[in-house]
Amino acid sequence: MKNFFTLLMMLCFSCMAFAQKRTVQIEAGFTYPIGLEKDGNTESHLGLYVNGIYNFSNSPLSAKLRISFDNYTVVMNEYNNSADDGRSLVVLPSINYNFPKSSKVEFYAGLGAGITIDNMNRGVFNEGRKCCAVVAPQLGVNIIKHFNISAQYNITRKDFSRLMIGIGYIF
Repeated sequence: MKNFFTLLMMLCFSCMAFAQKRTVQIEAGFTYPIGLEKDGNTESHLGLYVNGIYNFSNSPLSAKLRISFDNYTVVMNEYNNSADDGRSLVVLPSINYNFPKSSKVEFYAGLGAGITIDNMNRGVFNEGRKCCAVVAPQLGVNIIKHFNISAQYNITRKDFSRLMIGIGYIF
């Protein structure tokens, strides 16, 4: 009887915990660059990202720390008109405003500032890498508290700025 009572109490407490939005969440997903120039998608591939999310209590604000690997097209018009394969590792802390939510959908907008390590055709950390600042406005929607669809425009050095579309799962 004690075991049954203990099991029932654990089940009730876990249901109560999942009914509320957690203070700390982890999100993992895929990104895909959208080319905004001619030949802008010729070298684009899927990338990966991980977000650490901190939701402030009694506030519509949340803080994120995003680490992502992006693989995108770089068209350097001042040197040549051909598309090159750009790769980067981005570390981006950001603040987001979460708009009043319905029971299933939550929209947010935010701004992040961090660093990006960019390279072309050779991987991220090989010869030729450049470390630059990045500023990134973000828009997104969380669906059913676990699925995230986002758009983020990484503003960085010339020819390396890019629009990234992301789809992720929030744990």
